[in-house]
Amino acid sequence: MKRFLTSLSLLSSLAAASVLGGACSMQFETASLASDRGGDNFAGTGPEVEPPPTGGGAGGNTGDITFPSPNPAPDGNTSYTELCGAGCMSGESALGCSVAMNPEDGAPLVSCQIVPTPNGASAQCLTPGFSQTGDPCTRASDCVQGHGCALTGSSVGSCRPYCCGAVAACPEDTYCAPAPMADDTLNAAPLAIPVCIPATECTLLDDTSCPAGQTCTLVREDGTTSCVDPGAGYLDDPCPCAAGYLCVAAFKKCLALCHTGGSDCPDGMFCQGGADSFPDGIGVCVK
Repeated sequence: MKRFLTSLSLLSSLAAASVLGGACSMQFETASLASDRGGDNFAGTGPEVEPPPTGGGAGGNTGDITFPSPNPAPDGNTSYTELCGAGCMSGESALGCSVAMNPEDGAPLVSCQIVPTPNGASAQCLTPGFSQTGDPCTRASDCVQGHGCALTGSSVGSCRPYCCGAVAACPEDTYCAPAPMADDTLNAAPLAIPVCIPATECTLLDDTSCPAGQTCTLVREDGTTSCVDPGAGYLDDPCPCAAGYLCVAAFKKCLALCHTGGSDCPDGMFCQGGADSFPDGIGVCVK
């Protein structure tokens, strides 16, 4: 009988609808849903559980399932550093750029900001502006320190916190995803930068809670949900995933969301629930 390794790393492969307009996915810096954020071990280990002896559908077993958010970071599992232009956004030089030099002499505060170039994003030390989170902007230098100017759901830019270092670092009720730079007029498609985007509350496996064409998915390991644009991947397909599916980070393939105790899962699979991120009655289909 097949056995299931219960400690999985999952992420939603559903792209943020208001962000890039297409399907992509990202992941949380997490080792276990049952623990605090941290680490980059996405393979997971843990106790095994026997699936039900019958062919599939119903279930409700609990397990230490870890996952989600809608957009895998291009450099691996824990950050979007490849989108951030290196330079002062690298760990070695960020501090020197983010503090004023000789402030008693009246030197202006400088901060690390990502700006577009024909060769990609470039992180530069610039004088920040005064616009706060959510305020309208036309360029990164309009925004306060630590913020970029991104298009997140409209044609008007807004100041949003960068989340280059760790996708789990965004404030509560937001999540990290790439969004087009509002000030990129140099490239045919605006370059994307990772910023913290407001989540829109919705109900898993009930897309009537989202605008037409969008689907509800988990975007944070604390169970935060948001409406996003679906991908194209179904069961065992490569990520990004369609509505009702999550991406297994370790294998980069899609698993189906399901109702525990129901008959959602294919034959030979059962619904694994009980993870902290899942609401009661929701799990994923596993073998």
